[in-house]
Amino acid sequence: MTPVATVIRSNAEFASQNIQGAVCVFAGATSGIGARTLERMTTMFASATFYVLGRSAMQFANQYKILHSLNPQINILYIETEVSLISGIDAACEQIAATERKVDFLCMSMGSIPMNGAVYSPEGIETCFALSYYSRIRLVTNLLPLLRQSQGPRVLSVLNGGKEKHIDEQDIGLARKWSLFAVVKHTTLMTSLVFDHLAASDDQITFMHNCPSLVKSDNLRRISVYKSPRFLWRIVRATTKGQMGNMRFCIGMSPKEAGEREAFHLTSSKYTPGSWRISSRSDIVPTNDALKYYKDNGWAEKIWEYTNGVWDEALVSENSMALI
Repeated sequence: MTPVATVIRSNAEFASQNIQGAVCVFAGATSGIGARTLERMTTMFASATFYVLGRSAMQFANQYKILHSLNPQINILYIETEVSLISGIDAACEQIAATERKVDFLCMSMGSIPMNGAVYSPEGIETCFALSYYSRIRLVTNLLPLLRQSQGPRVLSVLNGGKEKHIDEQDIGLARKWSLFAVVKHTTLMTSLVFDHLAASDDQITFMHNCPSLVKSDNLRRISVYKSPRFLWRIVRATTKGQMGNMRFCIGMSPKEAGEREAFHLTSSKYTPGSWRISSRSDIVPTNDALKYYKDNGWAEKIWEYTNGVWDEALVSENSMALI
């Protein structure tokens, strides 16, 4: 375990370098861990540009003021887009690429807890799956040319790294049998495999897949549990929500520490170029048996090809909807 004191000291040492001109891209930074990470990162540069991707600039307005009060020297550009759509990610990346020559840090933590079952986007992708995996990997892929122009590029996906398990190999996208637990298993394994795939052909970028474990955030308050007409299912969802909330607040990490640790992951020299799974206590997690099985049997390439196919189908669906 990396003690929090070590994390804080490392972050302070990084900030003391007074780095100027860094370019950071955040997706999922309007609440929870992402918001705390963004707050900490804004204080660690003499000057920097932060791109924040999200759905509502109006809702971000108060957070914008807080960030500027923490460091008036930073430039914060909010890109209003639907991050659950591949087309929305593409549009945001086009805006960034039109202005920047590099990207130094990419942090992704967007997600949702689908307590009301599977919900599909206009592009035909289940929203939770899109936010946790497809949109994130699309963002990474689109920004690779800019990341390669950085002297020390870092990519961080805050999800479930190190917890890889065996998946339903005949139903990768969970079209036939969807469940929240299956989404977690599939997105976790697929992220680690694709990061390994990308790192194998790029010796400059550090790809990190982190599992933050339980954090005392208020994200669960935004979950509605009353949309199903089935009385028993409403009770199950409400009970699950309450139990998850109680666990987080009883044993979860504080949001401040979570933000410190994610900033540490993005800036510490502990993590060199390559693909890493990182625990909630900032330790590098060895490859487990499930991940080793899939790596040894060529699944990194299979998942990469499958992902590209899903993107292609999504954009075809989006274009078809636009013509109607």
